[in-house]
Amino acid sequence: MEIQVIAYVFRSELKSIMSYTDMQGICIKSARYNRTSHVTGFMIECGGVFLQALEGPEEAVGSIFRRIVDDRRHHHVDLLLSNEGLRRRQFGVWALNLMFLDDPLLWHRVVGSLSSYDDFLERSQDPVFALGLLSLTYRFACAATGIDPVTVGVKRGRIPRARHMLRQ
Repeated sequence: MEIQVIAYVFRSELKSIMSYTDMQGICIKSARYNRTSHVTGFMIECGGVFLQALEGPEEAVGSIFRRIVDDRRHHHVDLLLSNEGLRRRQFGVWALNLMFLDDPLLWHRVVGSLSSYDDFLERSQDPVFALGLLSLTYRFACAATGIDPVTVGVKRGRIPRARHMLRQ
């Protein structure tokens, strides 16, 4: 049985747009840190807006969240959900991975019903929408990379490769 974990789902915005390569590099660096802290997670980006889920020991998740709040590259960091005492991780494959919603195939397969970016901006502030979109995108990323999201066993907390982010 796995130890109990806490999960945070939050939204943030970049103060200035970054390249895909820069965002991928930050994600991989963050994943390495998360792995040493026994934290797993997943995030999506669209037009400089991030939705992110982090899971792990309460102290580690709280510390990482506070670092993001204090990061001068972000603003409007809003905690949307906090779940304590979870026995199973929902986003456990990677220590952190990133998907870009502006990929037309991903948008169509996962988001589908949203007709414009403005809808995403407004709806991304809704905790239920955010968790649902993260879950759907996570499953898409797992399927696209040939990873079973349910039976990760000892392979939890992988460090992603750029190809796992499906935008190169």
